[in-house]
Amino acid sequence: MEIHAQRVGVTGPHGPLLKPTGLRVPPGELVLVAGPPGAGHTAFGLALSGRLRPSTGTVTPSATVLRQHVVLVDSPDVSEPEASLSLAGVVGEELAMNGRRSSRKAVADWLVARGVDEYLDTRFEYVPADVRCGLMLELAAGRPGARALILDTPDRYHGDPSAWWRLAREHVTPELSVVVLCTSTSAAALDVPAAQLGSDNTAAEVDGAEHHAGRHAAELAGTATVATFAPLPAPAKPVGLADAPTLTDLTRPDSAAPTVPRSRPAAAEPPAEPPTRSDLAPPPGPPSAAARPAERPAARPARAHAEPPAGAPARTDALPATPEDPEETS
Repeated sequence: MEIHAQRVGVTGPHGPLLKPTGLRVPPGELVLVAGPPGAGHTAFGLALSGRLRPSTGTVTPSATVLRQHVVLVDSPDVSEPEASLSLAGVVGEELAMNGRRSSRKAVADWLVARGVDEYLDTRFEYVPADVRCGLMLELAAGRPGARALILDTPDRYHGDPSAWWRLAREHVTPELSVVVLCTSTSAAALDVPAAQLGSDNTAAEVDGAEHHAGRHAAELAGTATVATFAPLPAPAKPVGLADAPTLTDLTRPDSAAPTVPRSRPAAAEPPAEPPTRSDLAPPPGPPSAAARPAERPAARPARAHAEPPAGAPARTDALPATPEDPEETS
């Protein structure tokens, strides 16, 4: 079954989720679709699987046929298993959807046959990335009527693009196509032609993407030719300035420590002599009132008693005698 998307775009309540994108998926082919984070990987996967009506463009065959034959694998917030479930619980649900036995024993036997029964009771979020990706692809490929698988951003949990790309290629058959949605960084690391989200993806654009991815991978490997530039000339040295000492790269073991000339310390000046009393004398001039010493008043001469003139009666300081009281008579 061939899937053909023509300028498929999706607009959400807050703006565009997917810019118009074109893609052709031939039967039995492995197709890589890349774009930066937030470019609409899941929206494009939903449109290709007939589970989301595009706002612009068309997808053929019809949505009904796509839902019957296209499986969206491990899509975040859509078909991604609950992280808190055990691996046995996830496998049991998928086997039940495939119309197979899903009892505890049947699930254990299914995991034993694949050599991963040690993760039977492990939370799904802690299952190793290789085991998770391989089991989800195998369970999706076992869905009745499956003609195409869309693996949604395996690089969000798997850090090795070559590993999940190998697992996706192993599930391609003449009757089953696989489309992998990933980031542009992962596509560049894979060095394979990739269709771009937000592009019509004509033959010329795909060839350009292939050339860009190959050059990027070559640069990472160190085989690409890198342009070289002549070093800038050293700035002119100002006139009058001495040459600065050249510093040696100390990170190299064979380099010697730089020799920096030491400057002589300036001779210390002798301490100043303490000032003499004459140096502290104020400048000549009329002394201020505060500086003049206080003058003591002259002592008054003692008053001499005048001598009475000759022949004058002598002055006595005695008070006159008080007459005595008459004696009382009986």
